[in-house]
Amino acid sequence: MSNEVDEIETPASEVPTEQKDSFRSFITTLASFSGDLSSLTCPSFLLSSVSLLEYSQYWGDHPELFASISKGETSEDRLLNATRWFISTLYGSYSSRSTTAGMERKPYNPILGEQYFAQWTGDDELGITVLQAEQVSHHPPIMGFHLENKKAGVILEGHCGQRSRFALPAGIDVSQTGHAILTLPQFNETYLITLPTLNVRGVITGKPSVELSGSTYIVSSAGLMTTIHYSTRGFFSGEKHSFKAVLRSLEGGDAFYTAHGLWSGMSTYTSADNPEETFLFFDSETDKGVAPEIKPMKDMGPLESHRLWAKVTQAINTKDYATASKEKTHIEEAQRVLARARKERGETQAHALKVFVLVDENNDVTGRAFVALREMLIEAVGTKGLKEDETKPHWRLRT
Repeated sequence: MSNEVDEIETPASEVPTEQKDSFRSFITTLASFSGDLSSLTCPSFLLSSVSLLEYSQYWGDHPELFASISKGETSEDRLLNATRWFISTLYGSYSSRSTTAGMERKPYNPILGEQYFAQWTGDDELGITVLQAEQVSHHPPIMGFHLENKKAGVILEGHCGQRSRFALPAGIDVSQTGHAILTLPQFNETYLITLPTLNVRGVITGKPSVELSGSTYIVSSAGLMTTIHYSTRGFFSGEKHSFKAVLRSLEGGDAFYTAHGLWSGMSTYTSADNPEETFLFFDSETDKGVAPEIKPMKDMGPLESHRLWAKVTQAINTKDYATASKEKTHIEEAQRVLARARKERGETQAHALKVFVLVDENNDVTGRAFVALREMLIEAVGTKGLKEDETKPHWRLRT
């Protein structure tokens, strides 16, 4: 493998001259590394100017679609609305940076206890959608998130972690662990949402991009399920980034809705009641994500992402990669000191959290809902629908 890496010539236009040695060393290490790649130090020019914790904002990219989930008159229509909203989150999460900047960049690894708060203020009918997120674990890296629109009666909470490994041909495969639970209190409905697998390609050429593969599921407590298949080869639409979503009863039978197209572009859907007519499902080109509102820097706490990484971000944005690496190392070393101190005091990572709390799923409403939905998913598709850490406890907002 290392010989193959040595023979690759990285385009000079993609890698700054002063970063070439660092980049080549990174690629050589990457190709021979057998563990989780999150522990590797990435060259500064490949860093994004945001923390991974901020990616939780993409759940709220389309606050009107999030709020509309509860407007469905039937459980089938509410599942359709939930599926549409979920598809709308994928462009921002996995494709927007490649579209605007021409490449995917690696976000900062959030530190334990790091926080991110945002909101979307709509009109009187839409109401306010509020996001709260916190890095609840550093080893392994896991973020907790809570998105809620009280007026619409829609709540999303869950956690997400990532395990990455080098994969041929010359890329990185990222298994996203965790899940989200969507709750509609007025209907007494809950939904389990699993997370897609990421394939990062173009790393060795210095111009990475993300594709999605495999399948994810949205399981409704009403006895319904959406199965979403992703294709990196354009199997469903003739283009990459394609998907097909099938909505049916957990007991089987014909689909009552089917959607397909590009998760990074336009998609359509058909209904079993009118299979000859096609309707627009979602189009990221015409329905742009809404930027969240965040507090001014002066009003942020020391652990809020924008303030915590401000010096690193400023250096990256001015292409001062030496300073970016120095400031990033300073933050990470300070965290190592704190981790050692916690260990000496006999404290766990959970002791460092301010926003979320670790709960026993058997003594928590959402935790019990997850257990029930997990069993429904396993009965429908087997254990292939679940990632390893989805059996672990839950993090909930502190009350």
